[in-house]
Amino acid sequence: MEIIQDLVDLVSRNKLKSIELLGQAEQGRVSMVNSLYVKIASREFSTDEEAAQYYFSAAPSDHAYRKLKNQLKNRLVNAIFFIDVKQAGYSDWDRAYISCCKEWAAVKILLNRGASKVAVDLALKIFKRAQYYQFSELLVNISKILRLYYSTRQPDARKLKYYDELHGQYVQLWQSENLAEDLYIRLVYSHLFDQNASTEASPARAYYEQLAPLQEQHRSYHFLRHVYLLKVAALMGEVNYEEAAQACDEALAALKAIEFVPKAAFLTFLYQKLVCFIQLKDYPAGREVVEKALDLEKEGAYNWFKNRELCLILALHTHNYTEAYQVWQYATNHPLFTALGKRAMEKWKIYEAWLEYLLFIGKLNSNATETSRKFRLNKFLNEVPIFSKDKRGMNIPILIIQILFLIAQKRHDAVISRMEAIERYCSRYLKQDENYRCNVFIRLLLQIPKAHFHPQTVLPRAERYLKLLEQYPLQMNPQGYEVEVIPFEELWGMVWGSLGKRRG
Repeated sequence: MEIIQDLVDLVSRNKLKSIELLGQAEQGRVSMVNSLYVKIASREFSTDEEAAQYYFSAAPSDHAYRKLKNQLKNRLVNAIFFIDVKQAGYSDWDRAYISCCKEWAAVKILLNRGASKVAVDLALKIFKRAQYYQFSELLVNISKILRLYYSTRQPDARKLKYYDELHGQYVQLWQSENLAEDLYIRLVYSHLFDQNASTEASPARAYYEQLAPLQEQHRSYHFLRHVYLLKVAALMGEVNYEEAAQACDEALAALKAIEFVPKAAFLTFLYQKLVCFIQLKDYPAGREVVEKALDLEKEGAYNWFKNRELCLILALHTHNYTEAYQVWQYATNHPLFTALGKRAMEKWKIYEAWLEYLLFIGKLNSNATETSRKFRLNKFLNEVPIFSKDKRGMNIPILIIQILFLIAQKRHDAVISRMEAIERYCSRYLKQDENYRCNVFIRLLLQIPKAHFHPQTVLPRAERYLKLLEQYPLQMNPQGYEVEVIPFEELWGMVWGSLGKRRG
């Protein structure tokens, strides 16, 4: 059902009427295929079980249901070729790419049926647009067809030489782009999925240096984008955020020199630059980046919500708690917030819990917020089931915020009852890797019940762990800002203060 749902959503977003997609009504009634389309689009059906039971009183494996589902799928795929790219929401790059791909499919069919003259005429038209937009794969394939045509079907030595030379150039460009993309994919994969990657040096620097000599020869959007992503990743991995921000500026300037570059490409580097300023705790510079990004984004789009999330983190890391609340409030009340998906919405639930904590301990001015509901720990945990199971990522701020609330609420027995489970968690999941600071901070929190919640007694116990945090600052962990909703050193001051007596 997921594949059909995605196709239905795509077609619906592009405002194609079902009758245009699925054929005319059959004998005065809406066809069953059309009916299935409408019910999926309206979310009346969300599973195969519901649809199969409705139409055939059968299971999804029923032959009649599978036939109906395949008919709808085939018609939806055919409908993709009739999407009107002139409507709002398509960039010039999008329009050119979709049009070129559709026309290239026509060229291949024409060649297959022996209509070579018509095919070449259309191929030449595509070739000009593909050159402008640097569609290297299309350029390789079209130049291959053209040199074959001018060597056999319509011999022409001059044109053969011309397209043969171009073919060689575009093959080199395409290979370089593929190499850049391959190295970037390897880096991302090692970060997300390779359990050994956290204990090894990042290969980003070596990958970038492998590609850097090719920059003079190749200046295509696709190649430069991946080269600069690797350069920024290398510098951030080396904890050099100032130079990483400068590399983002280099990338933005290089892409700006290319006339057609999609907005999303600029946003990628603006977000990376914003992360640098979060790590550097440079609020004015970060706010400037936020405003630039907002100018490129469509409000309510996925990138817009990502911008809001980074802006919220920037505010939290620079003590602008009221602004952090205002960003959270505006984003979560947006009409398109529920379209983000469960995982993204859960992240905002986690941020809400932290804002509630700041409000509870008096760090967030209640006059600047709406009347806050009483924070309910169990209700919050039920609202973040996905991240609660993420033992090495966003589960960490969930775990920490539970303890912080219990300490601030003076629920000492509840804190003690959780200590054993938390210690097991630390030994099992948090080691000296990308979550090292989290490990240290949770062990720092464990000293509080061991000191019987006495603010002065806990200080000697805390000193060792505070020194470890100082030796491994947040800036040394490129992804730390995502887990440390509030930097741990500052958070410790809040926790210690909530024990009853503040410093100084």
